[in-house]
Amino acid sequence: MSAHPTGRRLAALLSTAGLALALTACGGSTPSASTSSSGSWSAGSSSAVPTSSGSTVSAPSGSASATGGGSDSSLAALVPADLRSSTVAVFGDWAPEEYVENGEVKGWSVDLVKAMADRLGVDFHYEATGFDAIIPGLGNGRYAAAVASLGVTPERLQTVDFVPLQKEGTAFGWKAGSGLTVSAIEDACGRSVAVLTGAFEYQYLMDNNATVCGDSPMDIQQFKDQPSAELAVASGRVQLVAAGSGKLKYTAKQTGQLEVSDLLINAVYNGVGIPKGSEMGPAFEAALQSVIDDGTYARIRSEWGVTSQGDLTDAVLITEANPEG
Repeated sequence: MSAHPTGRRLAALLSTAGLALALTACGGSTPSASTSSSGSWSAGSSSAVPTSSGSTVSAPSGSASATGGGSDSSLAALVPADLRSSTVAVFGDWAPEEYVENGEVKGWSVDLVKAMADRLGVDFHYEATGFDAIIPGLGNGRYAAAVASLGVTPERLQTVDFVPLQKEGTAFGWKAGSGLTVSAIEDACGRSVAVLTGAFEYQYLMDNNATVCGDSPMDIQQFKDQPSAELAVASGRVQLVAAGSGKLKYTAKQTGQLEVSDLLINAVYNGVGIPKGSEMGPAFEAALQSVIDDGTYARIRSEWGVTSQGDLTDAVLITEANPEG
């Protein structure tokens, strides 16, 4: 997608017409806005516990969500020998997709990747890390993959391939009871907006700030981790927070400190990141299709209370050469 959409593209991107797509879009195609109803989160009640970069945590075993039916020899054959025992990065504070609680990585995307790993017959070691360490870690070979709800962007495609796990758009949140609301992106103009450093929202809002807001731009403020961005809003220091809709709605339900817009903008694929050109890309794509086909994918997302509106029916591998998947 263009970093600076204009004219008809920008109008489509900012449209608030209800498209009945709560978590939807295509990486590399024209982004769109849509109206969403809140998901019904049913996962654990504790908020995420960020960990320092490089801390190794364990993944829960034995749960129904984490099992994927056993190794499939045709899928296992897709994984080269040197990647059969690999380290996978997990972003430590993006519940309900992926997070750390009591020393364990959790979340529906973690359960899904565990099911995919089971099909592939691989031994993954999960390492919780900060968001800003993930892309470099994929680039330098530290990680064979990253479970980090990574949105597909042209910049990231220069070094990373993607196997998306869902479609999701950006929402805005504000302090509960503050009287604020964001029903159109123009409602954020002239207000302070908290975003996670390195997140897709920062570049998107920066690229479109002048075009959308003119002489009353958003004051976009970066925070080193997502809980800090949300706390800045809950405490009244910043007026709005922009992040993935699933993440913000989860926080709002868990804490009661935020209200979240039904407006979604800039909807994109997001999911697993893989080093550019790695043979793990086709392997992940095939394993994801396997768990979609037999219902494991839908079951895991349902167990976590994730709305089916963002579900995928076909696995895709998105690369710089094939940005549409």
